[in-house]
Amino acid sequence: MNHAPVVVLRMGTHAEKEYFRKIVHLIDGLILGANLMESTSGATASLIVAMCGDKRSTPYFLDPMTYAFGTYVDRSTTSVRSDLDWLKSERQEKGKKESFRETKRSYKNLSKALGDPFEAAVRNGKALVPSDFASSKVVDDVTRAVVNYQLDRVREEVEKDSEYHSYSASVPKPAAVFAPYFYCEPAVADAWLTANVSFARSAANLKPDVPVHAVLCLDADALKNSNLLSRIRTELPGSGVQGVWLWFSRLLEDEAEVATLVALRDLVADLSVSTKVYNMHGGYFSLALSRVGLTGISHGVGYGEQKNVVPVIGQALPTVRYYLPAAHKKLGVPDIERCFRAFGVESPADFYAKVCDCVVCRGIVAKDLSEFRAFGEMQPAASGGPKLVQSPSAAKRCRFHFLVRRLKERDEMGRLTISQLQEGWDAAVLSWGQQPSLTESTKHLLRWRSAIK
Repeated sequence: MNHAPVVVLRMGTHAEKEYFRKIVHLIDGLILGANLMESTSGATASLIVAMCGDKRSTPYFLDPMTYAFGTYVDRSTTSVRSDLDWLKSERQEKGKKESFRETKRSYKNLSKALGDPFEAAVRNGKALVPSDFASSKVVDDVTRAVVNYQLDRVREEVEKDSEYHSYSASVPKPAAVFAPYFYCEPAVADAWLTANVSFARSAANLKPDVPVHAVLCLDADALKNSNLLSRIRTELPGSGVQGVWLWFSRLLEDEAEVATLVALRDLVADLSVSTKVYNMHGGYFSLALSRVGLTGISHGVGYGEQKNVVPVIGQALPTVRYYLPAAHKKLGVPDIERCFRAFGVESPADFYAKVCDCVVCRGIVAKDLSEFRAFGEMQPAASGGPKLVQSPSAAKRCRFHFLVRRLKERDEMGRLTISQLQEGWDAAVLSWGQQPSLTESTKHLLRWRSAIK
């Protein structure tokens, strides 16, 4: 179990292109959601060709996001909803005051590209349920459409553009295709798992010329459901897929109980005997699970180490905090700065030796220790008033620092044993964890220590 885990970065918007252009040659893969593909088809297709084409060796994945058309749990009421309302946004006709809710163009286009039953679900405003896939013919038809979408969508977009048509031969195929998948919402998790395993088996039977992967999308509480976990261990390996991506909605690695982390560890260890296992939204603890068989993780640029199936609509973007390598956690700049005196951090050289020596930090904290505050730079909110918000420059610095550190962690992980990981976490608790401003921010390391052994 001495392999270095892979890190696949997820691109959420084209505003993140700057990050990918600078590090695409360093990451192990790029994953894009089908909603991005359908909202900006030409730009997304050309980006894939530019970053992953013939002269690039970076693999890419196109997530079909079929789960978006299934039932979901409303996070504000905890009730199950089947109206697909979360795929809609407020619209207003020109010249009229009244607004109305309409399915976002990206999901409407995706449903058309995949065909029925996805298109019918959007047309009728009614989510898909497990019984919609009781027929093996429906399962096979849906699977074929979803697999072909991933194989052909980028090339088809390039071919229809007269300016880039000549590049169609350079369009790479995805590194793997995902079988259709749906969120196993707790009330009917068993029924959805049956459907998801059927999709996985059907996709494997198609035998495309790239590997077939499954996605298991479940609630974090599924890690407490021994019967469901037993079914996964029993049924998934026999489906014929070559990889499985785990996605546990609401799972926060730095807040999870030891029992939950142990259940994740054991599931990874068992599944990895017969297939590659990834965490679709994982952080440093998941990287550490490469010591028991995990192949790799995926997350976004500075976020996405945890992702809920249904986002909180209207929630403001959180402040991008500084990633403290010793704690493997994003923390506030003032909280970290308060610890400097206790650690004898009085100069940039001290900072490099005791906090971080990555290329980003060396560039920011170059002449004086006070320059560290640039990672937490604030400015007046655009709406006016006394409220201060993080400046775009500070957010960019924090994201680049996080990405550079994450890739360094990936490389280091291949050389670390479980004992060495535990020793590092113990050392962080006994140093950073003794500082009043960070005591609560290092306790997760003790839980990780107990769970990884």
